[in-house]
Amino acid sequence: MLRSSGAKGLIGFFFTVLLCLAQGQSAARAEDVADFPSHNIRIVCAFGAGGPPDVVARVVAQGLSVKLGKPVIVENISGASGMLAARTAARSAPDGYTLMVVDMSFIVARHAVASFDINPLEAFKSVGLAARSPFTLIVDRKLPVATAAEFVALTKSKPEAAIVGHTGIGTTPHLGYLAFATATGTKSRLIPYRNIGDALNNIMSGDIHAAFSAASTAASVQGSDKLKVLAVTGDKRIPQLPNIPTFAEGGIVMKGFEEGAWYGFVAPAGTPDAIVNKLNAALNEVVKDQSLRERLVASGVELTSGTPADFAKFMASQDQFWGKTLKDAGITPN
Repeated sequence: MLRSSGAKGLIGFFFTVLLCLAQGQSAARAEDVADFPSHNIRIVCAFGAGGPPDVVARVVAQGLSVKLGKPVIVENISGASGMLAARTAARSAPDGYTLMVVDMSFIVARHAVASFDINPLEAFKSVGLAARSPFTLIVDRKLPVATAAEFVALTKSKPEAAIVGHTGIGTTPHLGYLAFATATGTKSRLIPYRNIGDALNNIMSGDIHAAFSAASTAASVQGSDKLKVLAVTGDKRIPQLPNIPTFAEGGIVMKGFEEGAWYGFVAPAGTPDAIVNKLNAALNEVVKDQSLRERLVASGVELTSGTPADFAKFMASQDQFWGKTLKDAGITPN
């Protein structure tokens, strides 16, 4: 009996200690969230300066700095199909001080690049969707087409007259083409380039005939004597290109790419929900700022908002869709 009472007392003692520790950790976490952030936050970007993801990251960083009261710094780590940036971010402490700006290629990479050994749905926690950017079809002005539907007809009748440039398997311009080809039942010869500017230069020189590009690029070439814009993604025309019809107007529904490119933010897996929610609340305040919205409209970027759960569900659906689409197109990690 004495031994039994002693054992019970010992168990009770350890239970009390564990309860105190748990309460202490909970209090510490609450205090940490209340004090967060206490120093600089960095946003890792897998793209070079000036591209849409970088522009979105820098605009959001500026807004978050104001909302959170601490500097938010963008760190560009390009190369290896985004693998270097993803590894850097995923291996960072899950404390909210490292975020990563991501786009469609972040989800697609593991389905197309063998060396991309990170599953983004497992290695990261969603913070929130921040922006969308319509995409366009740009072609050689000498082509005898005036609409996307006419380009489809040309591709089917004379494939050699519809060579398409892109910026690498799994990049947004390539995915734009893939969504278009899937929707229209067409198949073009593809030529990869280091950047979309090189592809457009080769359209102008007559080496290729078309490319899919962000609306900001299309707006800058609209009116060119060598290039013309045929259509834009989305359910409505955009202010930068008011005379350019949507693909949907021409009867082309680009599943998985209906609204073009998207940009959001993630944190390393294991980041406390309370900190993620605090970051999400600040992000949603930033993207609703009218001055920032007006600033990005000129770049063809529309700010948006949502919850971490919304973004996680969206990324999961994109992962499933593009994984199947690439596989159906015969594209496997290599």
